[in-house]
Amino acid sequence: MFTRRWSVIGVATVALAAGLSSGVPTTVAHADPAPAADGMPTQTQTDLSALDPSNSMHSPGWADVAGGVAGRPYVSELTIINGDVSTPVITNGDTTVPTTPVGGIATVIAPFNLCQPGQTPAPGSCYTSPNRVGLTVGYSTGSNTGYNFAAPSVPVTPTVDANTVIDMTVNLNTLGSKLSWTWINGVLLYWQTANLGENNATVHVKFRPAVTPHVTQFPAVNGCTATPMFNCNIPRADAEFLSASLFFSLDPGPTGAAFATQNAIAGLLLPGGTAAAPTLDIQASSSHTKSDGTPQLGTIQAFIPAATLLNLYGILPGDATAAFTTTRAGDPGSNDAPTYTPWTAAANGTDGLLVTVTGITFSVPNYKLAGRLGPITSHARVVKKATVFVAAIRGCSKRRSCRATVYDLGPPRSSRLAAKPKNVLTVRLQTAVLALNVRASRLPKGDRYLLVVRVAKSRRLIASTLGTVR
Repeated sequence: MFTRRWSVIGVATVALAAGLSSGVPTTVAHADPAPAADGMPTQTQTDLSALDPSNSMHSPGWADVAGGVAGRPYVSELTIINGDVSTPVITNGDTTVPTTPVGGIATVIAPFNLCQPGQTPAPGSCYTSPNRVGLTVGYSTGSNTGYNFAAPSVPVTPTVDANTVIDMTVNLNTLGSKLSWTWINGVLLYWQTANLGENNATVHVKFRPAVTPHVTQFPAVNGCTATPMFNCNIPRADAEFLSASLFFSLDPGPTGAAFATQNAIAGLLLPGGTAAAPTLDIQASSSHTKSDGTPQLGTIQAFIPAATLLNLYGILPGDATAAFTTTRAGDPGSNDAPTYTPWTAAANGTDGLLVTVTGITFSVPNYKLAGRLGPITSHARVVKKATVFVAAIRGCSKRRSCRATVYDLGPPRSSRLAAKPKNVLTVRLQTAVLALNVRASRLPKGDRYLLVVRVAKSRRLIASTLGTVR
């Protein structure tokens, strides 16, 4: 059984937990609660070591991580946008904690699943360096950080409401090389990463706050925030908060991917499937109803950047809107039909695909995002000075000719991050077998390739697959 380590990201209680025993009550009694508490530790408190006498929570902080506070992520730019009015809050920020007046906008970046001093690290138990990092945008109350913009405990300046756009750049600092996916508690509008795979990786995000269920008491076994989620039997929320937060995963996963939820307690992304047929499983958890007893209906937005489309799924960004299926599993329930919207760097920060599912009923639906195309077999091998390329293609013949294009994605490390493949050649295909020779200098041994086949006349995509030159 994992040791659970509890912390707070905005209003969501997040733990690393899996393989826990069952025993969640089938019902949770509901009574009209007192006003929900709204407060979490400040950045200064989160930076403290567990052994620091002034750390009343005795929870491991950034001072317990190698590199200390100087190595933690930080917000370098933060602007609050209300209509035509933009208010800079942080400019050229670093790890120094800014002085924030009461009611001023504040951020808290917290490490997750750290070991207590003297505790032995073990996967699924605790770590010497965080495997998750949370970032909350809130406001200073003087003694802590509030995060419910729907009912702040002090007047907040500038105002933050459901229409406010938070424009923020985060420097991952020494943890940037580990960044895989990010969960946003909010409405995702813009996503841009830089220097992925390096310690100085940055994330530029624009999003609006989201309504989030507040639960004062979770079931004895809390599967709502487990990894993976396995149960979340909460019939009714105690309140609704309006909050804004991010959750960076430093575990292996699709680099640069991001997803956002609204009306959810927590979200989780899990890579799945096989190398030939990869999937992304996106989970969200929430109460069955809102605090007023009306149905809880959530939204998931999943952004897959061009690099992930190419190097995980083997799909060109321009083909992505017609190349995927999104199916619901896990808890039974309903949702609106998924939509697939292309994102561009000019308008949205990054080329890629935004998958949106609305009208989601809870408690723990799991959405599996998979390629729509059937797998094909292809081989590429260097023989003397040429790369011999062979593939079996269904649907191409003399009566229905195709056009096959081979792209070079580069060596393994660059292919993990490459978003713009190099066109090696395009050929006309009138048989079920593609056989061609490419100069080895254009498609060398060890490089990964992408094969895309379309019907010549209609341009309809019939095959798109990845491989490695042997």
